[in-house]
Amino acid sequence: MGGPGGAIGIPLDRLNLTDAQRDQVKGVVDSHEAELRTLGEKTMTARRALEQAVTADTIDEGAIRAKAADVASVESDMAVARARVHADVLQVLTSDQRAKLKELQAEMEKRAATRRPPQR
Repeated sequence: MGGPGGAIGIPLDRLNLTDAQRDQVKGVVDSHEAELRTLGEKTMTARRALEQAVTADTIDEGAIRAKAADVASVESDMAVARARVHADVLQVLTSDQRAKLKELQAEMEKRAATRRPPQR
């Protein structure tokens, strides 16, 4: 998972969590672990099926579109599940930690934007 919170996109190591908060976050993440694992497996399966449809000997546009829709569906489920974990973790943070998180997220977005190629 890349450390507590890594899978949910929260840089917890930079928020000065107390030991009690770390335990709470671990509990939140652990409580969603089975769901996230199952969705991760479904995502990999759907992506493999799409890749097989794309690289088949003959083009079957209907099959490719159906497999792409399957990928989109499972990724939507994963996004919602991650949002629930994120929301649960936010409840553990103090208002100061949530403000610091917003600052860190803005910094990460700014760095990511500078690495993106310009839009045409």
